[in-house]
Amino acid sequence: MSTKIQGAVAALSALALLTACTPSSDDPDATRNGANKTAEAAADPVFRVGAITSEAAESASESTPSSQPSDATSSAEPSESVDAATAMPGAGDFGEVTESGDDIDLEAGQRIGISVENADLSDISVTEEAHPRIAHDPGTFFDASGTALEADDDAQAGSSTPSSTESGTADDGSKDAETDTKDTAEVVAAPDESAAWISTYGLVADSEYTVKVTATTANGDEVDLDATITVGDSDGAPMSVRTTLADDQTVGVAAPIMLNFGSTVSKDFRDDVERRLSVKVTDEDGKEREVEGSWGWLYDDPQSRLHFRPKEFWPAHSKVSVDVPLKDVPTGENSVGQNDLTLDFEIGRKQVVKADAKSHRMTVTRDGKTVMDFPASLGAPKSPSYNGTHVVMSKAADYTMTSEQWDYETDVQWAVRIHNNGEFIHAAPWSAGVQGSQNVSHGCINLTTERAKEYYDSAIFGDPVEVTGSQVSLSTNDSDISDWVYSWDEWKKLSALD
Repeated sequence: MSTKIQGAVAALSALALLTACTPSSDDPDATRNGANKTAEAAADPVFRVGAITSEAAESASESTPSSQPSDATSSAEPSESVDAATAMPGAGDFGEVTESGDDIDLEAGQRIGISVENADLSDISVTEEAHPRIAHDPGTFFDASGTALEADDDAQAGSSTPSSTESGTADDGSKDAETDTKDTAEVVAAPDESAAWISTYGLVADSEYTVKVTATTANGDEVDLDATITVGDSDGAPMSVRTTLADDQTVGVAAPIMLNFGSTVSKDFRDDVERRLSVKVTDEDGKEREVEGSWGWLYDDPQSRLHFRPKEFWPAHSKVSVDVPLKDVPTGENSVGQNDLTLDFEIGRKQVVKADAKSHRMTVTRDGKTVMDFPASLGAPKSPSYNGTHVVMSKAADYTMTSEQWDYETDVQWAVRIHNNGEFIHAAPWSAGVQGSQNVSHGCINLTTERAKEYYDSAIFGDPVEVTGSQVSLSTNDSDISDWVYSWDEWKKLSALD
């Protein structure tokens, strides 16, 4: 469980005492009558919706998730952990008693707390009205003793698999069930004996949320609560977010989605940022494609960088839509997102370059068919090319190559940059005599002028270039695009989501 929500709501020890108490009297009839009145009161669930501060959530770190519901006795007793109990916010921190139709004012950055007395929570839905597509906040459920409960895996939000909540399909394949599918996707089911819930993520400034709660009484009756949360403005410093890709741009199958922030996003807020992002992939006819992928936070340079790459290369001839709704989203203790961002681009043909330092050849396949097979010269033993998957970054018909390390400045033609460590594919007429038999370059892939021009004309940003046969390999350091240097398991660990 995130450090931002560990045991956050152990506030329930107070609620447990309230629900466990019965009248006391020397008169047995008075006791019986009092018990009857208590039972009658318990028939009406009492909801509270309010704010739980991050400080209160983080202080209650002793509450541990339980995969098994507690029995009737334990659920009516306060938490056995003294430290946890003293760190828990009080029941009043869940706010005043809330009824359907109420409008609640909360502050940006706070977490939503929902509790119920005289019933168990069944499910919760919290929707940000301006951005209904955002994956739901799974939050953490607690029993009446303040112990965190494990939610069903299917109820957790924040999947790294690109998805869309915009549409659904009825059993007959039609779109008639669109609304029902969307509503179902928004609900987070509560484990048994849930008495309270606290959101995982902070509230966004200048926003409105719709809260829908269902609770079930001991008699099996369901009671609903609908309320609205209004969040005021924030005085945090604005932090911009931009992308290097352009709308309607066609890119290669290895192109990552790259987000660059105007400053550093605090690690404590990266999950809040990442979980709001969505990536949708469709084919040329608009039919959604399932593509497994994940966001990864790369090292700050010095600003934060967040990239998305699929597990394998993008499927060729696809369309990708990216939604980055980060305006007013907390990015640090004193900063918020400055802007929302959307991006729609296309994946072109699958063109893959393979250059082998041992065979001294460069081949190009396009949609599975070999279209070029050229003799080449790669990096000399003292200045080798690097094994690994490079990505076409840019190209220039005329380019001046400079190197402080090797002390040269040379004008070249048809230069295609494949890494920002100085590796290019370019024309090198001076090495034409040994291309195909020796490696003599300073790390670049040398071709004749005619062959370099042919390749140059075919290359686009995001094409993969796979180098093999060298004695050194690419590292993940000092690179604008090192996404494919990571194994898939390594890449997933760069996500801020569990």
